[in-house]
Amino acid sequence: CSEAVAMSSDRLYLGETCPALQLLLQRLVDDPKAQLEEMDFQDFEVAFSTSLEGDVLVLKVAYPFLMQVWPQGTEELLQHVWQGLPVRFALAGRDDEMKIAVEKAALGRLEASEAARCVERISSTRIWLLIGPLVSRLSWLRDAVRKGDEAAKKAPLNAQEARTAAIGQPPEACMLQLRNQESCAIVPKPDRIIVILSIHLDDETDVALGRAFCQEFAETNRKGNEFSLPCSFHEPKDKNMLSDLRGLAANVTPNVGFLSLTLTDQHVRGASEERLIALATPVMTFRNFFLFHLKHTKSFLHSRLRKRLDNWQQQIGKARRRRANQEKRRLISGKEFNPPTR
Repeated sequence: CSEAVAMSSDRLYLGETCPALQLLLQRLVDDPKAQLEEMDFQDFEVAFSTSLEGDVLVLKVAYPFLMQVWPQGTEELLQHVWQGLPVRFALAGRDDEMKIAVEKAALGRLEASEAARCVERISSTRIWLLIGPLVSRLSWLRDAVRKGDEAAKKAPLNAQEARTAAIGQPPEACMLQLRNQESCAIVPKPDRIIVILSIHLDDETDVALGRAFCQEFAETNRKGNEFSLPCSFHEPKDKNMLSDLRGLAANVTPNVGFLSLTLTDQHVRGASEERLIALATPVMTFRNFFLFHLKHTKSFLHSRLRKRLDNWQQQIGKARRRRANQEKRRLISGKEFNPPTR
């Protein structure tokens, strides 16, 4: 739709909601009897198709890798974030499609704050699909930390052994394909969750720039602090490839490299579900952050290049030899002119 095209700006890279879907749902909140035309629009990796079936708005959500994330925690996350809202969802007949049914009348009866929450939660469908597997592992780590702390208090003389026994074995590591040419490995450990993102760019001219950005990003956040996660970067042909990635087969080797982010038990100790979602979202949507800064880096380089080129042309103009007492010449039409300097 035209609104979605008009909003193809920088905000799209950093926003968590789909603008076109948000406008559509807000229109139903303002006027539940509104008749909407069928629409098709894209929100990065996810495609939406809307239709009306009586008093129910039906959203078809197509995501090529839906069946990879669905059993890994995405279904449970959708049940949590849409709990209490007039929303029903289920897998469609195809492996890459799900259906969301929104009751128009019930949506119009919601309080203003609850209606805004409903619009925001449904408009963030793409985010829920991507972060579901990581939220599931973070929930396990949070519960494991709580059990370990309780066991350590009960056995102060053997606190470490009691903590280890209470935590048990972490879930198995998984390799998920989230986008074309890109995959994500989630590796749970007893005291942390390691997320390994493969970074791939279709344009070969951007690979060197993207690799330099990832190296700088990893160097800045190598140790991590209160506001960032410990991070490291490995090139595709790095012989010291992450040991955690060995045994997990990626479909395609990326041309930029692998970025590793670590979430420790200190990040999730006593965390609420909303806190876990807030932790998982920037990690699983790093691609948007990466493309946003890559775009602006290229724009900055081009602007500097244009400025240097203008200065160079001015210097060339000043270096031209000026003739003293240069004579005017006359065209066949009789018009006089000064010949250009050489």
